Order: sequence, then structure tokens, then C-alpha cells
Amino acid sequence: MSDAAEKNQHRYTSSRLAHIAGSLPYAFLSLFAKRDPKLIVFCAMHCETFDSNSKFLFLHFLKNEPDYIVKFVINNDELREKLTAQYGDHFIDTRTKEGKKTAVRAKTWVVSWLDLPLGGLFLNFRRFVLHLGHGTPLKCIGMLEEDGRFIKKLYYKLNNTNITCSLASTPFIADIIAACMGLPKKRVLINGQPRTDALFQPPAELPILKKSSCNILYAPTWRQHSEVRLFPFNDCELSKLDAFLTENNITIYIRFHPAYEESIPQNILNLKNIVLFSARQYTEVMDYINCFDALITDYSSIYLDYMLLERPIVFLPYDLDEYQKSVGFTMDYMENTPGEKPADFEAFLKELSVIRNAPEERIALVHRLNLKLNGTSKENCRSLANIIRER
Repeated sequence: MSDAAEKNQHRYTSSRLAHIAGSLPYAFLSLFAKRDPKLIVFCAMHCETFDSNSKFLFLHFLKNEPDYIVKFVINNDELREKLTAQYGDHFIDTRTKEGKKTAVRAKTWVVSWLDLPLGGLFLNFRRFVLHLGHGTPLKCIGMLEEDGRFIKKLYYKLNNTNITCSLASTPFIADIIAACMGLPKKRVLINGQPRTDALFQPPAELPILKKSSCNILYAPTWRQHSEVRLFPFNDCELSKLDAFLTENNITIYIRFHPAYEESIPQNILNLKNIVLFSARQYTEVMDYINCFDALITDYSSIYLDYMLLERPIVFLPYDLDEYQKSVGFTMDYMENTPGEKPADFEAFLKELSVIRNAPEERIALVHRLNLKLNGTSKENCRSLANIIRER
């Protein structure tokens, strides 16, 4: 890993440790403050975003649990103003005294990342702190990272004094979550992810979607150690791909990490049936994922969410050995990826043809793994709300 990449990977850990230190006075006061059992404070990444599992559970409470007061931490003035205009006065800034006081009074905190409304230690004392995560981890994270520095592992150990429990979709995934977080398995709550409830809602309006086409989402994972290769076959011919997609009425929608969209080769975006599905414009992928007839990916955990739709998935693990060495996996990759893995361009086109004309041939592969990796629940927000109500 380059010095720049390593610095970027760990730069948030230091700021999170500083967040713990800076909030210690309020953390101390929190030990004695009276809790409001009907007040829930949510937050997502760095307390600055409105996304992931926290967002979906927050919106469920806002719509379906009128006896609760729900607040979402948005320490970004522009975004908080925008969200307040859209949803009402449900957003707080924990950089302010008032925001901190609200967080201290809440009986329940719900977080997607390891960022909490306030930093400190032992913040789960007389408080239910539910860590939802932001997806099922396929690649090694947290305590399982091979190149994780001491400071990062220290942060996990300190933060585990704050978390009541973390979420996992099945008993198999619970073992993985416990290892990644450095938690005993008894502190892992088995329930489906709130974000996957969106899969079973009517598809959101996606203006770029071609309604008469077979629409395939292509979402490769971001790599720390190399550039992403699209259609990574040595014998790939873009002109032949363009003709094939046109002839078979297939459109492929490419979704990159928002910071790297400029790295998508222009000659690929110039193809007639290739469309950029911008993560900058369409920020919450779960709002749109059920619009697509199939998925192409490599190591992105998006496939684990998409499996619930029981639609075809194609995997392109062209640098599997390198990725295994540099990042690693929490589970056996080949055993737990339910889809074809074409090794050359002709095999890839053949697989696209199967998806277009006989998708049922591939769905059985997905179905067999769903119980192991996802469970069966389709009302995850409701079941989590019941758990919170019973605490």
C-alpha cells in the first residue's frame, strides 16, 4: 500500500479518538443524566451523512412510531438545513451544547458506523446503543484487517465499551461480525438490515433507466491498491460489446465510488448501451437497486443485499489472488458468491445472453445461499422497532 493510501485509510481513526477525548466531560455527565425512554438519537458516517441502515430505521420510526421522539445527528449545516426542510425539525448538531444535551438524554442510540452521537467511554451505561453496520462485510474490516495499525485496533477496543450490540443477519454472519468488531457473540443481535426493506418497496423513479431494456447494474468495489478494470478481459473488444448489447437490448449501468467516477474510461461511457449511474447524483443505492434485472460485481458486498431479490448475479474476480493477499475475505469467496465467474470475453457475453433470455437458470444459485447469508425477514425495521421498544 502506498504511503498516501495508508494515510487515507487510517486518518479517520485519529480523529475518532480525538472525538472520544473531546467529549469526555459530556460522557461523564451522561453517566448521571436522566434518560428519556422515548427519545432515540440516530447517526451515520462521521455524524455528517444521512444514509445507510440508520437512515432507513429513522424513517420507519418517523412514519410508524409517533410515540417516539427521533433525532438524527447531522453535523453539517447545509445538509441539516436541507433535511429539516424535507422532513421537519428532527435533526441535531452535536457540536453544539443543545445537541450534546439531546444526545445525553436519549435512552437509545442507533448508529450505522462506529461514529457515535458523542465520543467517550462506557456510553452504553443505562443506554441501549445499537450498532447496525452499513452492510454485511465480505472483505476483512476492523479487527480482521491484516494491515490494521495498533491505533485502529485500540479504537475498536475503546469503542466496544460504548456499544450494547451489533447487528448480523444470520448466525453465520454473527460469527463474522463478532470477529470484525472484537465482540463476544452474545453481543451480536440477529436481525435483517433495515436498508434491505427498501428492496421490497415499489422501485424509485430513476430517470436514466431504459424501461424497455434488460437493465444490469455493474458495481465493482473500490480498490486501495490498484485501479478498477472494467470488463477485465484480455480479449475484450468494446465494439463487439456495443453491438452485442444493442442486438440483445441490454443496458449496463456503471456505478463507481463517488470519488473515482472521473477514472471511468470515456471510451466505455461512449458506448450506446453503457450508462453512468452516478453515486454523486443518486447517493442512496438502496433506493434504486430493485430497478435492475441483474447485477455484475466483484468483491462489493452490494451482492449480499441484491441476493434478497433472487435475481441473477455475475462475478468478475479478475484479481482475486491479489485482493485476497492485500485485503482478505471474511468468508470463502468462491463458496459464498452465487453466480457465474466468466474467465474470458466470450464467456461473459454468453452469460449476459443467459441473463437476458433465461434468468431462471441462475436464480437457483442465489436462492440456496440466501438463508445462510441473509435470512428471510422482509420487515426488518419493524422487528428492530419492537426490540427497541422492549429494552
